[in-house]
Amino acid sequence: MIEPLFVKLFLIIELILFLFGMMVPIVALKKRGLNPHGTHEGASLLTRLTSVSTILWLFYLLLFIIIGDVVKNYSLITFLAFDFFLLLGMVISVLALVIDLFGTKDLGLNFRIELPKEETELVTSGLYAIVRNPIVLGVFLLLIGNFLMIPTLLNLFIIIFNFITFDSKVRDEEKFLLTMFGEKYDVYRSKVGKYFPFCYRKHKNKLK
Repeated sequence: MIEPLFVKLFLIIELILFLFGMMVPIVALKKRGLNPHGTHEGASLLTRLTSVSTILWLFYLLLFIIIGDVVKNYSLITFLAFDFFLLLGMVISVLALVIDLFGTKDLGLNFRIELPKEETELVTSGLYAIVRNPIVLGVFLLLIGNFLMIPTLLNLFIIIFNFITFDSKVRDEEKFLLTMFGEKYDVYRSKVGKYFPFCYRKHKNKLK
């Protein structure tokens, strides 16, 4: 049986790496006089709730780290409360962090939390040659991994909330990119899957 302390240590390291991976590009952009936050002007309500859903997720993880027994025993989904799913969640979480790391690295100076205010380039190399949204894919996998590690109904609600808000964020970003890069982006998204590798689709004049 996997010790609860080991799980908590794993989540602490995960949180540190996740936050560190977010802070490094932000600091790098600020040093170059660029705005890493961008703007949410024109974004949908669901997209604006992304920060709320993220805070809920991180807060829930912190609660589990501090009072794990109380959190996990509340609305526990018992058929998932086995070491197999716990180990699977850890493996998925590690994979997610790696994807986020390389996705952020491939963006370079084009990284923004929201929609960019400055002119940016369309990145189609590295992980972006496989999926259009590797960073959000990494976030989704991290959420799934964390759910398998803390399989409660409340955590499931938080995960679903994050999936909805992040997917809305991606849709808004893709509309923005279509406006900015036109046919170049339209051709790119017709060849590269939104979240799944090599998922080819033909797009006309609207996002699907």
